[in-house]
Amino acid sequence: MKVFDSFSSWYEGCYADKAEVIPAARSFALLHDCHSRAREAVLFIHGYAGYPGELVSAAQAVYEKGFDCFVPRLPGMGTSGRDFMNTDRNDWLTFARSALVSLLDEYGSVSLAAHSMGCLIAFLLQADLPVRRAVLAMPAFSMPQLDRAELERLALSKPDIPAEWKSDPRYHLKYENAPCDDEKLGHEYYSHVYPRQLVSLLDLSDEVKKHSLRVPALILASRQDAVTDSSACSRYAADAEIVYFSGATHYIYYDIDPQCEADAVRMTADFLLS
Repeated sequence: MKVFDSFSSWYEGCYADKAEVIPAARSFALLHDCHSRAREAVLFIHGYAGYPGELVSAAQAVYEKGFDCFVPRLPGMGTSGRDFMNTDRNDWLTFARSALVSLLDEYGSVSLAAHSMGCLIAFLLQADLPVRRAVLAMPAFSMPQLDRAELERLALSKPDIPAEWKSDPRYHLKYENAPCDDEKLGHEYYSHVYPRQLVSLLDLSDEVKKHSLRVPALILASRQDAVTDSSACSRYAADAEIVYFSGATHYIYYDIDPQCEADAVRMTADFLLS
């Protein structure tokens, strides 16, 4: 059963978004009925300027394996660029930690499944909370195209820099209102560069270096990923099982390549069940 839920208590201590949530970005849960309620849960964590609708396929596959799945929206994302500019790593981490602690109170065990920047948050959460397993898809351990010094300089005077963006119909968006919500999200997020928020993303990456992977983990990576440096996976998480996809893009859970997408979704569900 799919339930849209604001998970309002998880946002305590975080920036309160002012704009209405774009439908594709609504937080949701996939729950088994009360007679067959799952004893295990999976918390999904989306990426930088991402939204829950990106993770529909993976969450559905994991739900079908018997888990209750929770796919919340990080503060500042999925609403407006103005909201986004008022958030940073502290909001994103505080929210995710609250979500995980709440689920640990309710379920016998909780695993994590994350994408891109969400993988950095998942990595930090598993460092000191009792997570069962973790799937890290296209983790943003290293992003060579981001110049910290330049971003810090820009952040002092240009919190929002216009950028070119055009939707790509080759991606297989799965949420209910696809693809029109993609245009709304693109207008608010992808057609802008937010220097201060990118610095926060780099801060998360730096913080990950101070910790180690403590749980069984599967990393999904691609040497064709234009956003992250896949070679960093073995440096940050040497003990993880790493699968490199040939031809997959950064957005593997709704990829241009349908076979890469299908394999990533299947591997995610199978690993969390094992």
